[in-house]
Amino acid sequence: MTAKALSTPATSSATNKLNMPASLRAAVKVTVLGLTIAVAAPMVVLTPTNAFAQTTQADPLAKSVEDFWHFGKVARYDVAAAKATEILGAGAEPLKVAEAFEKVATDRGDSLDDWLIRFQGVEALKGPAAELAKVINEGRFTRRADPKVIEANVARLNGGDRPYRLALVQLRESGELAVPAMLDVLKDPTKQSEHGAVRRAIIDLGRAALNPLAAATMSNDPAQVEVVVSLLGDLGYESAVPFLARLSEVAMTPNVKKVAEAAIAKIGGSTGKAGDQFYELAEKQYYGKTSLVADLRFPTANVWKFDVEKGVIRTPVPHAIFNDVMTLQATEMAMALNTSKDALSLWLAGDFKREADLPKDAKDDTRPANNPDAHFFAVTAGAQYCNAALGRALKDRNNAVALSAVKALQEIVGDSNFDRGESSPLIDAMQFGDRRVRFEAAFTLAQALPQKPFAGQELVTPLLAEALSQTGQPSVLVVLPTQEAVNAVVVPLKAQGFIASGATNAAGALSASAGVPAIDVVILSEELPAVETESLLGLVARSPKLRAAGKLVIVASTASQWEARKASDPTISTTTSSDPAQLKDAIAKARDATGALPLDPTLATQYATRAGELIKRLAISRGQVLDLTPSRSTLLGALEDARPEIVKLAGEGLALMNNEDAQKGLLLKATTEGVADDVKVSLFKSLAVSAKFFGKKLDAGQIEALDTVVSGGTNPEVKSAAAEARGALDLPADQARKLILANANQMPK
Repeated sequence: MTAKALSTPATSSATNKLNMPASLRAAVKVTVLGLTIAVAAPMVVLTPTNAFAQTTQADPLAKSVEDFWHFGKVARYDVAAAKATEILGAGAEPLKVAEAFEKVATDRGDSLDDWLIRFQGVEALKGPAAELAKVINEGRFTRRADPKVIEANVARLNGGDRPYRLALVQLRESGELAVPAMLDVLKDPTKQSEHGAVRRAIIDLGRAALNPLAAATMSNDPAQVEVVVSLLGDLGYESAVPFLARLSEVAMTPNVKKVAEAAIAKIGGSTGKAGDQFYELAEKQYYGKTSLVADLRFPTANVWKFDVEKGVIRTPVPHAIFNDVMTLQATEMAMALNTSKDALSLWLAGDFKREADLPKDAKDDTRPANNPDAHFFAVTAGAQYCNAALGRALKDRNNAVALSAVKALQEIVGDSNFDRGESSPLIDAMQFGDRRVRFEAAFTLAQALPQKPFAGQELVTPLLAEALSQTGQPSVLVVLPTQEAVNAVVVPLKAQGFIASGATNAAGALSASAGVPAIDVVILSEELPAVETESLLGLVARSPKLRAAGKLVIVASTASQWEARKASDPTISTTTSSDPAQLKDAIAKARDATGALPLDPTLATQYATRAGELIKRLAISRGQVLDLTPSRSTLLGALEDARPEIVKLAGEGLALMNNEDAQKGLLLKATTEGVADDVKVSLFKSLAVSAKFFGKKLDAGQIEALDTVVSGGTNPEVKSAAAEARGALDLPADQARKLILANANQMPK
């Protein structure tokens, strides 16, 4: 037998025992030909242990989990990732997966959660480990939520101090899900001996017990309500006071009223009207500043309510909308109890926010399946309440809620019912950071065709013009210390599809920003002089066009002072690279960080179209107070737009403006080579409309260009439209005679 043949099983044996406890694996003894040899265990092994072979052969899931854990810990991330995919694809129940991972971690003396976090920090394992963590947490939730497990733990509470403590540990894992079973015990007279331990356990659960207990105050059983009220008083959370105040006002029995008032005094809560207290709770809930919180350990949040037949029951909702749903519930109670506060507008804001926060493809089961949307309730409520909801959203800088509120106002606001005051939310919305909110506010006021002056009316037309010029392309303003540095960034970004302009100082930045339809991100360098930087930031803060833009600062290192500034300002981002190829991703992240609502090319065209139609409507109307002059230059520029429908709309708007530049612009574009025939037809017809309203504003050379189309054009529709324009200009008859004779069949040639 060769030495190689002898060494192979010995090494393999040593290798396969690596996962013994540390005290046993410093060396492995093997026997070869009667001799005992100590073999040192190698530091790194790339094959999984056989120590679990007997237990895992019959359990493929356990084997896969063991392999994942092993290969992940020895940095064979490719193999670990494959094992993770194997586990996820096997379709095992989440609880089984969780138990398998818990066993592997326990057997190795590892922290399951710590290692899952570590694995998610490794790029090659990030995705698979995150999916595994999701499944494991789902399995843990299944165990925590199992009614049989909860009931068994509740039953153990009365077994003495040690069983109580062990049971309480498990009940804390179940959290609020354990409370209904505990309340069932407290209302059962045959389990009187268990009441003391269960009461103690509910109080020991602390805030986790608050949500279902608050819901239980709606019970129609006075005896149970008294128990619940007493528990809420002992827990001492101020968020319970509105529920107790309601019982004090509408108590089903004198004793319930007495117990409720005693609990309020114990908590130290206010003794005001219950309706007003529910309003205050709703407002705090809207901002997530109450003790009524969701348990983040669970995959979904729970909204609790009392059911006459089932007792306290929960409705799972996405965590993202928990506070919104709780806001609706509290405002509904406030309105039912006749609060003196404006609960209706807060309810509308909460409903707008709930719709905005609801994750895509998720649903809110607290609302009926056929429940009307937030827009329905808002337009039903009327302008006063929509304005109040809009004012709250503007103050909070909540783009999505503000947009929804403005769209609701758009349906119901007219010249007779919009707030003309200087602090009108709708007028303030025209200066809001998010451009979609600005546009919709301007559209709302424009379509109202206001007949009387109002504060802020000068903002409407420029915003219509800005909306008309939107393309949906990402746009940046680059402000760097030298023109060379600016060009080195602007030119490549333009090549990548950005609308980009630049400057070397704040004053130049203001001028550069005026030449583009919108600015998504301002790129600046920490190398700019401090005075210029602060001047630029002040400019950005004051400009409606720039206010919502992200600020992307090019820094030398992560030790820059801008790292601290961005911690308190979500619109600031940093990057250590000025390479345009790498800036593209940094710009996208900076844009997303602002929370600005997206404006893609399709949506941009919709806004441009709506703006063009409104400009036409305003131009045609008589008596409205909005001055369209500021939009003229934008309309002339829009004649060069790449979108034919926008060019046509711009022409129709210019046709209604009494200005010689309008007629000249229409004719110049209509006679430009390469313009599509349908666009030419539209522009010539717009020129005819302009001539009908305002007469001839073209000079002799321009008339000659028009005659050339009328006499020499090849497309009959274009020629006809040009002829209409010529006729509307009311030119001298001899020119018309010459044209007729030039086309006469009987005249000698």
